[in-house]
Amino acid sequence: MHIRVRALVLLFSTALLLVTLIGPLSGGETVHNLDAQAILHDSATPAADSALNVTQLWEEIWSSVSSSDIENYTRTISENYPSRTWSVYSLTPSINLENAWLWANQTLQEITSGALTFRQITDHQSLIATQYSTDPEPKASVIITGVIDSDETPSANDAGVSVAVVLEMANVLINYNLGFDVHYVLINRGHGNDEYDQGSRYFAEWIEENEIVTLTTMAFERLLFHRSQYLFGTRIALRTSPYESIYQRTTWFPELMIRASNTVGSGLLLNLSDLGLTEVSTAYEMWQGGHPALHIAQGFWPDGYSGTTGDVWDVSYYAYTKAKEAAASAICAIAYVGQLQSGDVAAEYRNGFATIGEDVTLPITVSVEGFVNATLTWEENTTFRAQLRDSSGQLVYQRVESDNKIVAKYRALVPGPYNIIIRNLGGNDSTFALNVTIPNDCDGDGITDIDELDLGTSMYLLDSDADGLNDDFELGIGGDPTSADSDGDGALDYDEYLLGSSLQLNDTDGDGILDGMEAELGSDPTLVDTDGDGLDDWNETYSYLTSSVSSDTDSDGLEDGFEVSVGLNPLSPDSDGDGLSDLFEFLNFLNPLSNDTDGDGWSDAYEVEFCMSPTSADTDGDGIPDGIDWDPQEHWVSTVVPLTLLAVALLVTVFSFLKYKVYTRPE
Repeated sequence: MHIRVRALVLLFSTALLLVTLIGPLSGGETVHNLDAQAILHDSATPAADSALNVTQLWEEIWSSVSSSDIENYTRTISENYPSRTWSVYSLTPSINLENAWLWANQTLQEITSGALTFRQITDHQSLIATQYSTDPEPKASVIITGVIDSDETPSANDAGVSVAVVLEMANVLINYNLGFDVHYVLINRGHGNDEYDQGSRYFAEWIEENEIVTLTTMAFERLLFHRSQYLFGTRIALRTSPYESIYQRTTWFPELMIRASNTVGSGLLLNLSDLGLTEVSTAYEMWQGGHPALHIAQGFWPDGYSGTTGDVWDVSYYAYTKAKEAAASAICAIAYVGQLQSGDVAAEYRNGFATIGEDVTLPITVSVEGFVNATLTWEENTTFRAQLRDSSGQLVYQRVESDNKIVAKYRALVPGPYNIIIRNLGGNDSTFALNVTIPNDCDGDGITDIDELDLGTSMYLLDSDADGLNDDFELGIGGDPTSADSDGDGALDYDEYLLGSSLQLNDTDGDGILDGMEAELGSDPTLVDTDGDGLDDWNETYSYLTSSVSSDTDSDGLEDGFEVSVGLNPLSPDSDGDGLSDLFEFLNFLNPLSNDTDGDGWSDAYEVEFCMSPTSADTDGDGIPDGIDWDPQEHWVSTVVPLTLLAVALLVTVFSFLKYKVYTRPE
């Protein structure tokens, strides 16, 4: 009790001293340590071993994406190849669709200098080209899709612009070395089916059959309609999977896209949750198959042009800058995640000029529980405040300094978007430099990418060794997330987890049989004697050749262990081959190891069949062994006495007859 009191007093005194040392700050503000995970540093934040300069990357990407290229591609496909129809009944293309395929492939080859070529897959003959990562197998994938077929219209916005976006994204992304494969896909949807997207359903099934692990699918649809008088008429809507719970498989990619749009674009992107209009789409079919996907389309969907003969490339209400915003934001998100392959932390930079009272906001995205490191420096004699607010706007961290530097380290517990907001509180206007580093977890397994690099696991796969156990979970139970069989016993870690055997010991129960072999045999790798018959599994398997999962291998009613202990054959219900089961012989006090228990020359089975005693050599007790007894079932007395009497009677009769004849002889 005294120790606890002293500890509390010491803790209180330390806290009081800390407040005293920090003291009041300019403007009467004090440091608000708003979260127990917030840590203040008076020294500079240690630099990360390596960092991805997100600001530079995104600015580079944004300048590379061309709205005029997207416009030209859309014009070409809608003007030169209208009515690009695909029959969902005969599974055949129109001539214009075939020509559109050829044009798309030729264009892809030209803009990627021959690095990418479309090939056709599924019965719907959808087009796919793959930008392969140099990382070793197994690898994850990002899928980018558009719709190439149409109804009997030019279909510039309804389908053509999605093809244009896929081509433009390939044109830019081919220049980046990414940690995962990228599949560029043009779907032959089959516009005659209004109930579901048949071409995308075939494609989703193909993904499943080929066991392709996807980080996300970015499915582009209509993108061009742009009118401010309609709800979300000037925006790009992002809709994501309603079936996923892992942040990285649901909202991470859309939040990265929105952040890129707000940071280097025009801020046109927003998340929407109404999924009704996605039911005939690639995204919907991917969701149904359990794959993460993102539906990307214009904010106001039912415009008056798409799907009509008026859906030409140069409609006055079409804005190709919207298509660029969608494509560039998607590329930014993909490149951000793909460039983290070496375990880099993400670094955000902002240089600028802040007047007195001005707020400057830097949005960041946190994908894993970990420390956000921020350093703010400024030139003039003034006071700055730095705040960190979560996605709801809640203040979670704040610090105020007047000595030209704020260094902070905050442990973010919840993934999602945050805003770093700095304000010049007064004194002088000043230039400033803000840099922030953020740890990442690209696959959502709870292990930071840096730690995955050290472990040798994939930062893009929840289950690096494809054994059915997520990496983080496998580490928690002592397994090796880089090996499907951690202990090399022939049993997959997932199976061992279900069976309850050890992922670290190749023979969990120490019975001499590897767990993998026990799994094949059906025995329990956690029990020395699976069937509880008194024989250990090893002896049953290799010595006695009995079943380790059945206590009575020969089904004679006697357990294997008992049969072995008394010298019986556990593989035969009749050890002595006398026609009587071992159990019968035991119950009737016969010797199951001898076919003639009483040694009288008659087998036990014969004696039982003919009502003799198999346990007595003289069944009738007449002193004559059954083997030589003319009637082993009857005592000799019961036979001899009647015969003797009969013989005596016969002799008396004969004697009497002879005597009679003598007395009656004539004189």
